[in-house]
Amino acid sequence: MAKKRKDVIKTEHFGIQRKIVANMTTESWQNIPHVTYTYEPDVTEFMEQYKLLNNGVDSENKVTVNTLMLKVIVEGLKACPAMNAHIEFDRKYVRGAIHTLSEINISMPMVLPTGEMMTINLHNFENKNLDEMVAYIKDVNRRMANTDLNEVMFDVSLDNTITGLKEGKFAQTINRLIGSKTGKHKVKTLKGKAKKEYEAIPETDRLTKHDIEQGSITISNIGSVYREQRGAAALIEIIPPQVAAIAVGAVQDKPVVVMNENEEKEIAIRQVLPFTIVFDHRALDFGDIVPFIKKLDEIFEEPEIMFSWKNEKPITEAEIEEIKVERIERETKFEESKKREKAKREAERNAERAGAKAEKAQADAEKALKEAEEKAAKAEKELQEATEKAEQKAIREAEKAEKDALEAEEKAKREIEKLKREAAEKAEKAKAEAKDKALREAEKLKNEVLEKTDKMRRDAEKKRREAEEKKEKALAEAEKAKKEALEKAKKEADRAKKELEKAKTEAEELAEKAKLAKEKADEFSEE
Repeated sequence: MAKKRKDVIKTEHFGIQRKIVANMTTESWQNIPHVTYTYEPDVTEFMEQYKLLNNGVDSENKVTVNTLMLKVIVEGLKACPAMNAHIEFDRKYVRGAIHTLSEINISMPMVLPTGEMMTINLHNFENKNLDEMVAYIKDVNRRMANTDLNEVMFDVSLDNTITGLKEGKFAQTINRLIGSKTGKHKVKTLKGKAKKEYEAIPETDRLTKHDIEQGSITISNIGSVYREQRGAAALIEIIPPQVAAIAVGAVQDKPVVVMNENEEKEIAIRQVLPFTIVFDHRALDFGDIVPFIKKLDEIFEEPEIMFSWKNEKPITEAEIEEIKVERIERETKFEESKKREKAKREAERNAERAGAKAEKAQADAEKALKEAEEKAAKAEKELQEATEKAEQKAIREAEKAEKDALEAEEKAKREIEKLKREAAEKAEKAKAEAKDKALREAEKLKNEVLEKTDKMRRDAEKKRREAEEKKEKALAEAEKAKKEALEKAKKEADRAKKELEKAKTEAEELAEKAKLAKEKADEFSEE
């Protein structure tokens, strides 16, 4: 035996209940190849119908979720009897047999008033309706309060020991006797007067070995232990010779993929109830449990069937059909509300888009107006600059022509003076040489001078006229440039004005569209 640790604060030896559980679960994990499957149906509508199921029923006789789930599972087992079976298997000789059972006897762990756990056999649930199940479980709880766990467990253990002896399991029987009757691990049962008083309680008022013997399938409702849980059982043990076990979780809100009115997939928050289905792979394959899952699918899809499971308040097929119609109407209203919400969101988005377009159009119009104004101002500035340049150019050319004419006139005067001086000098010189000759020469020179003077005067007059013509031409060109600049500016201004008018028209059209979209969105909002 292992040495006791110093840091152990408490030691409890197995009682008979823990011994039986430890022995059965160990045998389960040693001998059974488990296969587990998590089934997560949408029970949103099912839970809505459940709320109506207990209308007008007193608290003591109300159907609990646990009882309702037992009925759902029983209906599933009726559709899949292969899960309600026991198995025999001899590994040495590789021989086996599967016994499908007609009775659905559910082994279900329940908490005793003492806080201890006991697995109760709920007999013959295949023929019970909801009211009978409620009454049966209520009676079990009543008898449980008068039950001594050790006594009833000892009776079961004794039966198992006798069965083991009949099957020739002598070593196992001896080991069990040693383990339960010797030392610190001895099982304590009632003795003497206390035992007689306990046995005097009628079996109809306490649980017996018949109530805790092996059932045909085990169902554990872990959801009732902690309803706020957000998980599911990953695996539970199958108690031999059973071939299946089921753990029921707690109803939870989860995101689920659903089809909307446009047959598009979307995420919705729905109520989901996880089931953990475990089966013995020696007896079953996954395909064998499919009928069970399909039956549960049918029930959760048309939950009004639950009203036909009661007999305390009989319900007709017409009433069930009416409940079904109400459910469909509720689902239809829900779908319609989703459509309205979607249309409202779409209208709001359209209004936002139209508003954005209107704002953009207004901004574009303002931008176009600003650009047109800038272009007009630029054209006006260019016109003014062109006019000023043309005027300045004409003035400069006129001044230059006048200056050239003055310079030509001054030059002519200087040439005339020069010729006069030269002629006088030659005349004086000729006079000195020969008076006659000088006179002739002087006359000749005089004539030449007169001719040259006339010519120079004509040239000066010509240059003056040319200067005046150039001045007039420059002024005409300046006037023409001014006129062309004015016409160009006017065209630019007209074009900018047309663009502005077009932008304003587009802005008004978009504003009108935005107004219509907003009115449509308001109509959806009012709906």
